[in-house]
Amino acid sequence: MNSHSDAFTNRLAPYRDVPGMLAALLISRDGLVIAADAEPDFDVEAFAAQAGGVIQSSLRLAMELGESAAKYIAVEFEQATMVLAPFNNELTLALVGRPQTLRCHYSISTAVI
Repeated sequence: MNSHSDAFTNRLAPYRDVPGMLAALLISRDGLVIAADAEPDFDVEAFAAQAGGVIQSSLRLAMELGESAAKYIAVEFEQATMVLAPFNNELTLALVGRPQTLRCHYSISTAVI
């Protein structure tokens, strides 16, 4: 690792300090790992490759909707929750945590717009 990736990895440490957080990664849009801090049995390379596909799909969906990109992408599974969010113009922050640790909420407004 070089000092640039070390600095990125240091920025991920606070996320991993949260009990139940399995992984925190910075990945490129095409699914390359730039920095990662994860549980020993978490395959960061495989996860990043799959997440890159999700990012690319979300960019295509955004174009269909006349948007530039999603604000974030959240996927909830039985044993884990994943959130992908822009970190900067080039990188995506990926967080993976236990459902009790990483929760996503949404609501539907019934107000007339």
